Amino acid sequence: MDNTVRLVDVAKRAKVGIGTVSRVLNRSTKVSDATRQKVLATIAELGYVPNLVARGLAGNRTGLIAAIIPVIGYTQHSEIIQGMTDVLHANDMNLMIGVSGYSDEVELQVVESFLARRPDAIYVTGVRHTEAVRSTLQQSGIPVVEGSNLTDRPIDAVVGYSNFNASVALTRLLIDRGYRRVWHVTVTKDFNDRIDDRLEGFRWMTSTGSEVEADVIRCENSFDGGAEAVRLALKSNIKVEALTFATDVMAVGGLLECQRRGINVPEELAIAGFDDLCLASSINPSLTTVKVDRVGLGRKAAEMIINLLQGNHHCSKIVDIGFQVVERDSTRPR
Repeated sequence: MDNTVRLVDVAKRAKVGIGTVSRVLNRSTKVSDATRQKVLATIAELGYVPNLVARGLAGNRTGLIAAIIPVIGYTQHSEIIQGMTDVLHANDMNLMIGVSGYSDEVELQVVESFLARRPDAIYVTGVRHTEAVRSTLQQSGIPVVEGSNLTDRPIDAVVGYSNFNASVALTRLLIDRGYRRVWHVTVTKDFNDRIDDRLEGFRWMTSTGSEVEADVIRCENSFDGGAEAVRLALKSNIKVEALTFATDVMAVGGLLECQRRGINVPEELAIAGFDDLCLASSINPSLTTVKVDRVGLGRKAAEMIINLLQGNHHCSKIVDIGFQVVERDSTRPR
């Protein structure tokens, strides 16, 4: 037996027409306050839930925006989602979130699953995707916004910053401070375009004739991974002077390992991170890192989605929110 409450049931109980109920649901101003309150009270009494899919088919809009992020637990992604929801909620839209787990196969599955639910637009993290994901999104017919990095060939539009340039700027800072034996710590798994570009920025900067002895360590993206990177650097035949970490999480792990071993930072080993997590300014010594306005990035992404849905195709399809290298105690000048 189907006990689903329908639009017509609300109309009958409230003693109004179906069109009046629809206008109340759509927040039309062409309904008196008394009628609106009566319809809303009836909706609450009956427990009516609007069929968004059916309304989407009729009006070609569902009011839902999809967002795909790699993981839930990282502050970087949650801040972007917060920025998006701030803007979307103010425009009567809601966000549904999917997690790809840094897997190309899972990303495609999540994209296909979301598109089957007819979102009005979709946000995807990163700018490098498989051809299957790119073609699926290009053929979807809805606005697609990529984020957290930059490309001159977005699927539709992109909001982010250059991870390559940020890494170049951070590495240049260390070289300018007198460090010449500088190594970069990157990840052993969960590879993505942001991490790759940070590595390539480091490699480019240390190969420009600055007479820097550079190398790369690969570790797990965790506190323990950062500690392991310090241990590996100490085993080297050369005296490593500075470590740049692809994430603040690893960098903080490295700082803590130095404290356990009685290594003075930065006098004996300078350390820099990337992301400017809250912990970066609180730990002692405070951590030099790269800061990005991720909440602002999320807001910009949502604003771009709204512009595209409103047919404003004259707005820029590539938005660079920039970055800031924040120098703190962990890399004081030598």
